[in-house]
Amino acid sequence: MEKISEFNKKTYDALASQYELKVDVRRKFNEGVIDNFIKYLTMGKRVLDLGCAVGLDTSIFLEKGFSVMGLEISNEMVKFAKERNPDAEFVVGDFMKVKFDKKFDAIFAQAFIHLFPKEEAIEVIKKIKSLLNKNGVAHITTSLCEESREGWFVKKDYSGDHKRFRKFWTKNELEKILEQSGFEIINYYEISDPYDKKWMVFTLKNSS
Repeated sequence: MEKISEFNKKTYDALASQYELKVDVRRKFNEGVIDNFIKYLTMGKRVLDLGCAVGLDTSIFLEKGFSVMGLEISNEMVKFAKERNPDAEFVVGDFMKVKFDKKFDAIFAQAFIHLFPKEEAIEVIKKIKSLLNKNGVAHITTSLCEESREGWFVKKDYSGDHKRFRKFWTKNELEKILEQSGFEIINYYEISDPYDKKWMVFTLKNSS
């Protein structure tokens, strides 16, 4: 898995400036998704933004009065995130290796879970649950796919031949893993982003 993480890190370092250029196009869409998520956050205001990229979602949470920690594997992404959010807390590192001293009321994992092979993703989901306070909520999204597969794929919609590891989940497959991990699925919907990519959106509760 370390090889995959290092490879993905290089890819996202190379794409950081292109991500930054898309912020204005994505802002309204991302804000709508976050508004839908925070309806289920009924206790506390401490949020972990997993795979925070250039800090767009971090900025939206901050504007809405939340306390946010952003975690990102790409140094170049975090440079933009810090510039956008100078008062926010950011950690650069591999989620599975980072140790946290406090739990969170909410974890926002937008387009994050598909960066791991299935067996590793199961451990990622378990760690997300372990970092939530009781009755805390998590947001997990990935693109809607009809076929389960994984491997190395070129990052589409971006210039350059930049590959990264990608797991394509079916709805039933991911739903089963989330439930087996002990999460309660409290909301699910599908939505198309500004680039016409369709996403599965799960809102989860740590009831235990």
